[in-house]
Amino acid sequence: MTDIQIKDEMDILREIGSISAAHGSTALSEMLGRPVKLSMPSLQVIYGKDLARALAIEGPIISLHTQMLTGLNGKIIFILEEKSSYKFVDICYKSRSQEQKPSSLTEMSMSIIKEIGNIVTSAYVNSLGYYLKKLIIPSLPVLMNAPFSEIIKMSMTTAPQEQVLVIESVFEEKQEKIKGNFWLILSHQAAQAVQDACKKYLEDLNRN
Repeated sequence: MTDIQIKDEMDILREIGSISAAHGSTALSEMLGRPVKLSMPSLQVIYGKDLARALAIEGPIISLHTQMLTGLNGKIIFILEEKSSYKFVDICYKSRSQEQKPSSLTEMSMSIIKEIGNIVTSAYVNSLGYYLKKLIIPSLPVLMNAPFSEIIKMSMTTAPQEQVLVIESVFEEKQEKIKGNFWLILSHQAAQAVQDACKKYLEDLNRN
């Protein structure tokens, strides 16, 4: 990304996060059959080469990689620590009392995690598309289970100097609080389009 560090522009991106979190909460609650609150309390811009040091995540990682097919040139990567993914599966199976929770990540469990990641990323992409006045269509997510360092290496191979918008995601239900994050990685042109849209939005607000 280019330098999206101007306070007003970051505030717009936070507002997009708040809107998408509200939509994501509704969709997650419907999917899991119990109230789940999604919030996106923080976001920061980090250079790709600094991700490992800045986030300092250890142990196995479940990641979902989604390419944007239209509207913007870029991708979104949803990140969960492996133990957090088990918590999500546990929540789902609690809502299906007739089923027994698996002791490992089965095909059904991975499908659940994919759907959760898809809800979160789609909610943000849809809100971002609204502000940009673009139809952004994401691809189906590809699930990977690997150490954090490998996820970074695969994600940033072509753009270690690019800036990544890292958005914290917190999922809360009655007995659990699960943290993850997702990364918005855009080409230089796409990042510039986001900046331009933020500036235009602010100009329109000032005129009104």
